[in-house]
This record gives sequence, structure tokens and C-alpha cells, in this order.
Amino acid sequence: MKKKYLPVIALIAGFIWAFITAGVHSLLFAFLPLLAFIFGYFSTWRWGLLNGFLLFIGYTFATAFMWYGVSINLLYFLQYFYAFIMGGFSLLLIGALAPIVKRGIRKASSIVVTIVLVFFMIWCGFQAWPDYSYYYQVIIHTTEDIDDLELHLPAGVVAGNIYEELYDNPWNEPMAPLTRDYNLEIVNTEHGPMLKLTLSDLMQEGPRGYPYTANIIFMEPGLSLSGNRFTEMFLPWQGKSAPRELIKLMPRYDVNPVNIVESMEFRGPLKVEENLRLEEFTVPIMVKSDTDANFELRLENRTGWGGWINFTYSKSNTYTELVRHEGSISNEWLLVPVEVTRRLSIRGTGD
Repeated sequence: MKKKYLPVIALIAGFIWAFITAGVHSLLFAFLPLLAFIFGYFSTWRWGLLNGFLLFIGYTFATAFMWYGVSINLLYFLQYFYAFIMGGFSLLLIGALAPIVKRGIRKASSIVVTIVLVFFMIWCGFQAWPDYSYYYQVIIHTTEDIDDLELHLPAGVVAGNIYEELYDNPWNEPMAPLTRDYNLEIVNTEHGPMLKLTLSDLMQEGPRGYPYTANIIFMEPGLSLSGNRFTEMFLPWQGKSAPRELIKLMPRYDVNPVNIVESMEFRGPLKVEENLRLEEFTVPIMVKSDTDANFELRLENRTGWGGWINFTYSKSNTYTELVRHEGSISNEWLLVPVEVTRRLSIRGTGD
């Protein structure tokens, strides 16, 4: 193959590899530096530099296309600049250095080039490695100011056990209207182990008709060392790496698979946005108090996961179980409906 065709092939290869990475698995992003090495190996350092640049342009253009579609934003200079600064320069560097290896793999210069290649492959692979985050929120609004409110709620379970570490990490954002005076414990009930929340001080920030409210959020993001993980990783708390599984509300009854696509969007052959309603089921709750009152309850259990597919673009999935219920305090068990959805999204610079 004539070397003069390599730049065109590098541009096309970058475009195609972006779609393969986004459509198959984000970890394929780690092989992008290897492509730059291959195109540089069969060239001079100048052609290798050019091939690395065109590989970067083709790859970044394709991921921008996944985000913006056919839009003038495809030509937005800053997104290419940010991608270059955040790591795209490595493709040019590897492409220019690759011809050195042809002089002999045992030479010191070839060893250095190999180390550079391996370093950037590991670095890209680390960014692409899927990360998980967990989020559990309870909001209750009441018609009366209750000082002995007790909630029994389904807890998040992973691998058959309640993931208690999640509840050790309440979100304590000082400016957020959150309830901080509460007691939490895992108790055994006739429905099995459940989460018990005892509230003694409701805030007067509820909606019309339900002036008193409590709002509690627990969240745990996956451990991130890359410094700029995708936007759905919750940042307020940084701790140990979260388990790499979905957290699901338990116990659950009357599970009904739905699998309804509520919205879907493609860019070329690739699905870049999807909202899917997976299933419906019921969970037991109990709202106890000596005060008669009506209430609105919202419980959201969410698992987010995803990884970078480019230096400034990521692919994320969000699994959400949502409870919405309105009723009267009755000190009895209620079976309330839960809607399960999954959202797929490819996100880019500026989102």
C-alpha cells in the first residue's frame, strides 16, 4: 500500500473506530493510541505526525457527530481543542515516534517509545473503564407538622445484601434544603430487612397543600483518579470504589416486565440516546405517626455507570427505580408501584 494513502486511511479509521468504541465497549478507546502507532510505524516521523493528527480529527469528529448530529456545532473549534489538550496530543506524539521502533526493538530509543505507547494505552483504558455511582433519595411532604414520623422503606440491595455503605454517606451540601436531623437503621419486618427512618423535625418548605417536608439524599460515586469522570458520577463524596453492580430495591412483588421504548435517537448506525421503561413492580412501605395527616412520598433509587469514549466525550447508562405515592398516614403496610427506567446517553463538551 502506498504511503500517500495512509493519511486518508487514518482519517477514515479514526471515524470508524469512534463508532465501534461507542457501540461495542468504551474500553476499545484504549486501543486508539495503538492505531496511531500502527499508522506511524509505516511512515516517516512527519507522515506519522500527520497520520496521528488525522486519526485524532476523524475520531473526534465522529464523537462530536454522535452528540451534535448534523449541526454547525460539528465545526466548533473549542471541542477539538479541549480534546487535544485532554489527551489527543498523544496520538500525534505516538505517530511521530513510531518509526523509531523500526531501527530495532532492543534499542533504548525503541524501548522509550514502547513505554510511551503502553503508558497512553493504560491511561486511555483507565478513563474508559466503566465507573459506577449510587443515589438514594427520600422526599416526603405532609399536611401537618409531625414530630414523630416513622418511615419503613425498601432498601437498596446488591448481590443479595443491603448495601449499607450507601447509607453511611448522606449528602451534606450546606446550601441544599436537606433534612439532617433523622435516625436511620436497618430493621427486620414481616417483609424482611428494610430501611427505617425516624424524623422529628420537618422543614416548612413543602409544596402547596403539603407545607411540611423532609428530604434526605444518600450518594456514593465510584472512585475516580482521572479527575474528570463523566458528569453523572456524583462528586460531593469521594470514597472507596463502589461495587460494580446495580442496586435494586427490595423486597419487590408483582414484577411485570414492560420493555417499552419511550424515546430513541440514532446518529448514523449508532444509538446515542434511549429512554427505556424496563418493568413495573410493587414494594411495601409504612408511614407511621400518632398524628393524622396526608402525605406525598417520592423515593428514587438510581445506579449510574459509564466511561469515556473519547478525551471529552462519555457514554453513560442510568438505571432508576422511582416510587411516587400519595395517601394518608395509616400505620399499616402499603404496596406501592415502582417504575423502572434505563437511560442511555452519549454526552459531550458543554453538556
